[in-house]
Amino acid sequence: MNEKDQKITLPVISDDLLKALDGLFPERTPDINMEPKEMYYRIGQRSVVRFLIQKQKEQSENIMEKK
Repeated sequence: MNEKDQKITLPVISDDLLKALDGLFPERTPDINMEPKEMYYRIGQRSVVRFLIQKQKEQSENIMEKK
């Protein structure tokens, strides 16, 4: 992640959103018969979910620090 990405403020990320995305794009090992293009596409989808999970944790930490 570069400096520009770190400066972007996201709206509050809800548990419901992450739960839905986690169900749609679960963490799983790619199938051996999968085409590389499809594998990279799915890895990218999951990467976004992991990014949002991390951002939600940071948001929670920031809220706790303000109290």
